[in-house]
Amino acid sequence: MPAVLSEVVANAWDADAENVKISVDSDKKEIVICDDGSGMTDEDINRKFLNVGYQKRTVEKNAGITSRGRKPMGKKGIGKLSVFAIADTVEIHTVRDGNRFAFKMDFNEINEQIRIDPKSDYHPTDLGSEIVTISTGTKVVLSNLKKQRTPSASVISRRLARRFSVIGKDNFNIFVNDEPITAKDRKYYNSIEYVWYFGEQNKLPSKFPNALNKVAEDYIYGDYEEYEISGWIGTVAKQDQINEETNGIVIFASGKLVHENLLKDMMQGGVWTKYVIGEIDADFMDETNSEDIITSARQSLNENDDRYIDLKQFLEQGVIRRIATNWLKWRREAGAERTLRERENVKRWYERLKPDQQKKAKQLFGKIEALIGVDEEGKRELYKSSMFAFERLMITDQLSILSTLQSEQDFEVLSGIFGSLTDLARVHYYDIAKVRVELIKKFEEIIDDDKKEKVIQKHIFKALWLLDPSWERAAFNSRKEQTINKEFKLKEGRLSEKQKRARVDIRYQTVTGKHVLIELKRYSVSTKLTELLEQVSLYKNTLQECLVEKFGEQYRNVPVEVICITGERPTSHYQLDEEEKLKLAAGVRCLTYDELIENALLSYNDYLQAEKRISDLVDIIESIDQDFNT
Repeated sequence: MPAVLSEVVANAWDADAENVKISVDSDKKEIVICDDGSGMTDEDINRKFLNVGYQKRTVEKNAGITSRGRKPMGKKGIGKLSVFAIADTVEIHTVRDGNRFAFKMDFNEINEQIRIDPKSDYHPTDLGSEIVTISTGTKVVLSNLKKQRTPSASVISRRLARRFSVIGKDNFNIFVNDEPITAKDRKYYNSIEYVWYFGEQNKLPSKFPNALNKVAEDYIYGDYEEYEISGWIGTVAKQDQINEETNGIVIFASGKLVHENLLKDMMQGGVWTKYVIGEIDADFMDETNSEDIITSARQSLNENDDRYIDLKQFLEQGVIRRIATNWLKWRREAGAERTLRERENVKRWYERLKPDQQKKAKQLFGKIEALIGVDEEGKRELYKSSMFAFERLMITDQLSILSTLQSEQDFEVLSGIFGSLTDLARVHYYDIAKVRVELIKKFEEIIDDDKKEKVIQKHIFKALWLLDPSWERAAFNSRKEQTINKEFKLKEGRLSEKQKRARVDIRYQTVTGKHVLIELKRYSVSTKLTELLEQVSLYKNTLQECLVEKFGEQYRNVPVEVICITGERPTSHYQLDEEEKLKLAAGVRCLTYDELIENALLSYNDYLQAEKRISDLVDIIESIDQDFNT
């Protein structure tokens, strides 16, 4: 329907009308188009209007320009037939030099006339001058509309606005149900984020109040500089701001749309193409003295014509290439700035970073904001998980990984890695740090020795990182541990009753390929160093026997580390000989409960220093929901 109505409007333009008024009556299924143009005489009606294919530009002198100096839009003399695509009945009322005429054409009667005698002429029904109520110009009444539903006035306004670049120029105005159509009815100027414009049009950039970048482009091209264009190509900020109808580049000639979408003919495949919209005026496509390049449907150009080929190549090799190169980079930069401007809690986190880290964080923000098809809910989750990941990568000096992120799937992989850390707390590294710091502080705060012993004994076998930070993410072999611990208990008969009473527990652990025995002594028991070395030797021999019996000869003479945790340091009343020193050095470690706590505090001093930063991080990330809720 918009394409059909545009043909009627084009006729009004050619008739030098200043105002075209379209009335849509959905109840009556009727559309009326009135213009205040020159109207028609009876000769004009019979010789020109009813003569299909009458080409005014070639038949009449000075037909390449109207009396008002306009370039005519009509050329082939067949646009008037388009009204039968939407209506079965068409009435024409027209006034010229005080003479009034009215006639009616019926689509079904025309078909019947063709059926009876294809070579005969069809004669419209004369309605008489008395029914004509207009004082000037022409009135077209379309009734018995073929569509079940008539588009709303707002839809017609929007689509007609898209089809004419002359609206508001040369005193040419279009109204739909008494509301004027303006450039604003195109509904996309405010949505343009970046715009490339052609021609010496100082006012054109002002049409795009929200555009972040406005770039002037060459507008004359061709071997002899015979082609000159004007107009613009832009990209919208959000994909849902345009639709299938508006996503493309239209070509105007003589102020009227002559090609629906140049972009689809360029075979461009980048994501940016889903955001493009543009309007190009190329009057040379419709010169009176040139071969007609516009197809019979009047909505597209002959794609094999040199004029069309040259225009397409000019744009592809110039502005289209620049759009493809700069669009994503600009969007990421703008998205990052918008994030820091509008998302308060993301900005709080950003301001905690060092300058070089902030640069990488802005790149991360830009990539999230530029993701296609991700709604606000999705972005919220991406910000939260990506900030956790950023903190983790920052610690390990691996922020360069962020430069590889391109798609939503890449972010999901990253979020999956850093959103499922499964150590003690089985969540993010903040939780691990928090659990460990709290546990160490709990040990430190205990004054009563018996309680200290019990608390450490409760946790030590599940928190081997207290003994060695390198065992933070130890690889355990639980099946082997269960087997050997069971065997070990069966061989406890070798220990004396005194040794058994002094011991709280002994446990075998595998830690990243190492074999470790950990013995906990009672806090109140004092142990001599010589006795301790004797026990350690017995433990190591017993463990090796168990390993060989259960898992084979390859475990004979494997290195075993024994760690003894006591209430006090073992006592020695004499100087150790060289053999005893070697035994002590060969995989034996002895420390007190208090030393264990002190060493853990030293080992995790970085965690302690970072605790406030980590707590703030979690507070910020939990607050990010507020950025999106608002």
